[in-house]
Amino acid sequence: MTEGLAPPPAIPRTAILRRNYLSALENVAQAVGTMGPAATLGTVIPLLIAKTGNGTWLLFLGILAVFILISININVFASRFASAGSLSSYAEKGLGGWPGILTGWSYIVAMTFIVTSSAVASSYYLGMVMAHFTHSPIGKVDSILLTMLVVVLAWFPAYRDIKLSTKILLCTEAVSVSVIACILGIAMSRSGHALDQAQLHLAGAGFPQFKMGLVLAFMMLAGFESATTLGEEAQSATRTTPRVMFFCLLPIGLLFMAGIYSTTALSHSRNIGFDQTNAPLDLIARSIDLPALGWMSSLGVALSCFGCALGGLNAGARVIFSMARERLFAPFFAKIHPANGTPSRALLVMVSVALIIPGLLVVCGVAMANAMDYLMQIASFGFLGGYFSVCVAAPFYLARRHALTAVQLLVGAITLLVIGAVLFLSLIPIPAAPWRYLPYLFAALVFMGTLGSVYYRGKLRA
Repeated sequence: MTEGLAPPPAIPRTAILRRNYLSALENVAQAVGTMGPAATLGTVIPLLIAKTGNGTWLLFLGILAVFILISININVFASRFASAGSLSSYAEKGLGGWPGILTGWSYIVAMTFIVTSSAVASSYYLGMVMAHFTHSPIGKVDSILLTMLVVVLAWFPAYRDIKLSTKILLCTEAVSVSVIACILGIAMSRSGHALDQAQLHLAGAGFPQFKMGLVLAFMMLAGFESATTLGEEAQSATRTTPRVMFFCLLPIGLLFMAGIYSTTALSHSRNIGFDQTNAPLDLIARSIDLPALGWMSSLGVALSCFGCALGGLNAGARVIFSMARERLFAPFFAKIHPANGTPSRALLVMVSVALIIPGLLVVCGVAMANAMDYLMQIASFGFLGGYFSVCVAAPFYLARRHALTAVQLLVGAITLLVIGAVLFLSLIPIPAAPWRYLPYLFAALVFMGTLGSVYYRGKLRA
């Protein structure tokens, strides 16, 4: 029951998702798709290396450990009950109604901007593939239309069937990761240097470099918890979901470690700089005389970003649906599709944003590469806020049930310190415009959503 708020009315049958519908593998597909491993391998890791240098692997190892601690906090709730409300429901269970509402809107903003950023990124890399064959970059209008096409193509499986979505997510990531692994594997085998001494000795690594890459490294694993939004749709959710999150974090974390090591080693052996290119794998492929793998890697990144958009739609729409079902948002969005069993109306909110915002940014003269960075930064605040709330909520929830241990308290304290540090370093020192305005935009969006919840809860009481 939501503390401090009037109880919502009984849930009608038209607002109940399919129960026990998804297997463990399909849950994994949802989480993996939202994380977008191929997109991370192809774009984020090279950019992180450009910022952090030879200490990148150590920084990421620390981030991976922190995410395992975050998953422990989330599992306090995920192992006890299932809800499409995900982090919002967890924060409400531990801290009460209003923290749950704030967490819900924070997470909705995160997923909405993940969808938008991923759609822009997918369009951007599809444009690069097209330019490879046409020898001419696509224009602004084409970029907008291509982004809209990506959004619509991601919307259809999310609207049609969650099982269809998970199958698409598995296929896109399997193909994309295979292409990228092939490029890195061949390049490493031809480099003749299995051991990269500069990395092993952390040459030039230090706190200033770690600070520059901290927020970016943190976002590499964000989205692993999206399987929790499947809630009652998952088979044996309280047993399956905790395992799914661990299964996603550890293997993908190890994959990223291998990607970091090999990409950094190749930057040394082949003298490749990653700070001046948006297609680093293309450079690596060309350096080993396999240019076809270069454009294929860009296509793989585009497919992976498409998967991120689809996974974000699935997750975010379910949180919107859950909040509407609890009368914390317009009841119109608390209905599921009678045949498809999907939160089709809630999808409209996210799809509308993903269709409108990229076009506005491009029309205003913002480059596609900058647009996806700005949108991703807004999403990062949503993830940080959601994780922070759940890590605060977990000890309170356990304490009220006389189940809080010293280990769990220590886990919560460490994760809160790290998340707080990441948030602090993303804000201080104050960045240049327009980056300095993004936290205020995020806060304004959460505030507007919360006002909406106040309004609809007031109507319920009246």
